Amino acid sequence: MITPLGTVMILGGVRVSARSPRQTRRFTSSQLSGAQKAYLRSLPVKAQAEREGVRFYLTHATPSDHHYGRIAADSDDWVAELERLDADVLLVGHSHVPFIRRIGGKVIVNPGSVGQPRSGDARASYAVWDDGEFILRKAHYPVETTIAKLKLLGFKETVEQELATTLRTGGS
Repeated sequence: MITPLGTVMILGGVRVSARSPRQTRRFTSSQLSGAQKAYLRSLPVKAQAEREGVRFYLTHATPSDHHYGRIAADSDDWVAELERLDADVLLVGHSHVPFIRRIGGKVIVNPGSVGQPRSGDARASYAVWDDGEFILRKAHYPVETTIAKLKLLGFKETVEQELATTLRTGGS
């Protein structure tokens, strides 16, 4: 588990599969110590930070619905989300679909996902902020090795197949 090293941390999503959240949550819970669970429970659903004069707002889904809000990258609904923020950059994740969108003088960044892609691209996706600009990057990783390890976890075959398909296809 990654713990903060001078970084800003927020609570993310815990569901691996919409059809099987209970089984995957139970497994995840069994792998964490009491201290790790307490740490995760202590994380805020949103955070604000300033770096190099740029104001950031971080949340898992959307500012209006931190846990489950889902807005397509090209939706005009982002305008209202940005209007309520005193920030230059909104960092979100929930959809696992990477995008960078500029609206007025503000930027929305969704870095995508390292292990549960939903964009049709199986590579790990992440964002880099360099010299005031965001860049989306992709990286190959050993998907079949990951799937082989997944099969050792003892999930039901339907859950296993769903997760393996997502990893192989990028969720498409």
